[in-house]
Amino acid sequence: MEGKIMTTSFTGDFSDDKVTIQLGDKGQIICYMEKPEIVNDESAFFIIKDQELIGMSLGSVDNFDRATRYLEIRMPENIIPTDFFYFLTKEMDQFGYNLAVDYKLKISQASLKVYQTYWDQISPLLAAFGLRFVAPKKSRQKPRHKFLKSLAEVPFTVDYQGSHATVYWVKNNEFVVKAGAKLNEKVPLTKADLISFAGKFGLRLRQEHEKQLKNDVLLEDITLRSVNEVGTFLYFAGTNSWLQLKAPDGKTLHELTVVK
Repeated sequence: MEGKIMTTSFTGDFSDDKVTIQLGDKGQIICYMEKPEIVNDESAFFIIKDQELIGMSLGSVDNFDRATRYLEIRMPENIIPTDFFYFLTKEMDQFGYNLAVDYKLKISQASLKVYQTYWDQISPLLAAFGLRFVAPKKSRQKPRHKFLKSLAEVPFTVDYQGSHATVYWVKNNEFVVKAGAKLNEKVPLTKADLISFAGKFGLRLRQEHEKQLKNDVLLEDITLRSVNEVGTFLYFAGTNSWLQLKAPDGKTLHELTVVK
């Protein structure tokens, strides 16, 4: 954001528990001083506690009861919520927050340009409400995993939340889910009975492979790009998927590939 000067007109109103900024055709920014009871299922949220960003979410703030501020972005019609949320996690990851999801969405260059312009317009408002664009203190890094050619022919099985599958890690960014896999059919909901972000992403992955699916059973082999995509596709995530893929000897993919 350094070196960029941009002016955005807005109107607004405030009450004891929130400030609402109306941006016309650019949507809304709402700052809540208390956890909102009802949320828009297509809104992106930054959750702040004591001036530190502690989380991001799409369409839900269920897991953040003790935050001191909730910043909501209600996006305009030309913004795809799931795509823009993914874009936001990558933006914040650049500042050291380590909040980026492990999914890899395909976003066109044209859409990225739109999202970047929109972000440049609204980020000063978010900063005014307390969102800090600086890296927090370093926390313990996530475990890193290394692809091993020796494991390329090892069948890893998944048996979790009603899903059953055989998966091969054949290349660094290629995971083959074998035909016959049974997918968890229960889409996760928030407390407000709205589809969670993981649910939305899982449904999107399944839509991309709808020709290979029938009645939640995989008819053909498919290739996914990460362990997290595998978990999201099979059972809508919700757990550490590195621990759910198990070799014939019972060892998890994490045990076999973690960098120590």
